[in-house]
Amino acid sequence: MSWSMWLILSVVLFIFELLSPGAFFFACLGIGALICALVVLLEPPFWVTLVVFVAASVLSIYFIRPFAKKYFQGVSKKTNVDAMVGQKAWVTEEINPEKMGMVKIQGELWRAQAHEKIEKDNWVEVLKVDGTHLEVKKS
Repeated sequence: MSWSMWLILSVVLFIFELLSPGAFFFACLGIGALICALVVLLEPPFWVTLVVFVAASVLSIYFIRPFAKKYFQGVSKKTNVDAMVGQKAWVTEEINPEKMGMVKIQGELWRAQAHEKIEKDNWVEVLKVDGTHLEVKKS
């Protein structure tokens, strides 16, 4: 294969990566193809370029992929109700283990339960969103 074919293969693999759901697998193969495009300029036998492709791809999967997955997938933000977990809420109606109370969080009122009695006008921490109510604890 000529250097231009390896380059085209590399571009195609990077496009597949953009269309795939964040596995960063095709990009590693694209890196291997890109390295082969450079190696072919030295005019080695074809089997050498295949070995370089496999080696470069495996090494990029082993070393680059974990870093890239952590970096690119780690930037996602929690949204909607998932973002409430760990946040503080203000108790507007007393909460006790037998009866749900009310809390205000992000400008909204939510029913809340706790394993302990929590008086009105205190701050609580949201532990979990359970359907239409929150599980909270004293903060």
